[in-house]
Amino acid sequence: MNFPQISGIFAEKNQRNLRATTNMNNPLVSIITVVYNGEKHIEQTINSVLSQMYSNVEYIIIDGASKDNTLNIIKKYENKIAQIVSEKDSGIYNAMNKGLALAKGEIIGILNADDYYFENTLKQVVDVFSTSQSDIVYGNMVKLRTIQNKDYLKEVAPNISLMERTMPIFHPATFIKKTVYEKIGNFNEKYKLSADYDFIYRVYKNNMKFEYIPQPLTVFRVDGISSINCQSYKEGYKILVTHGSPYDKEMKRLVLKCKIKTLFRTVFNFFIRIFGLTKWNEKRLINKWK
Repeated sequence: MNFPQISGIFAEKNQRNLRATTNMNNPLVSIITVVYNGEKHIEQTINSVLSQMYSNVEYIIIDGASKDNTLNIIKKYENKIAQIVSEKDSGIYNAMNKGLALAKGEIIGILNADDYYFENTLKQVVDVFSTSQSDIVYGNMVKLRTIQNKDYLKEVAPNISLMERTMPIFHPATFIKKTVYEKIGNFNEKYKLSADYDFIYRVYKNNMKFEYIPQPLTVFRVDGISSINCQSYKEGYKILVTHGSPYDKEMKRLVLKCKIKTLFRTVFNFFIRIFGLTKWNEKRLINKWK
């Protein structure tokens, strides 16, 4: 299956109805999912958006020309999805920017193809936006890791006070007014891993109002293979320098620590395989996630 853009009759009608019902008390919420070869979890992600207790939702899926069964799964829900685009992109933030260009909602959320919302997530978010002057609403995130076919969950809270040191909030659990993007621009695509941090930092420096919901909003799936990408630290350093953070040298030191940690983890995983300690390592991880 190969199609640059899908927008069936039902999807077009659904989008017109969404625009017609949008008002200040019932804002249209645009949710963007970017995916590439995500057949394993994309259906759960889609269903979590379509089953929300809040109904005035525009769902946009940007696929990077997947080669697995992802598009066939998405096609099943075509009449409930406002926009589906499938074409090659130059990276995840390029794909997100494509979604932002299509979004018509007053509130925008970005949900990864491995993640999913709780059924009352959007209702909670809209309630906060409707009773405050907030530009950004963000909340807690639940990390999910599967070990030996069993799911382990751990709720984590953001810390906005870390803005000038590192990414302080969780992108999948963050919702932003469209007017914010219109004012400060979209994601800077020169950053391949940390453009969300650059964007949030720009929002912060433009004195936008953040509002925290002390509730879990999104489940974030942790890859079963633990890995560290030191490039994200390098980009973080550039972001801090660009925005004049006093903690840029602290981030630069983290780049070296990341390289050391990556080397240690490579050696550790080597010995796990050589000495047949996979079961022991799984038990260690289970204890960590309990």
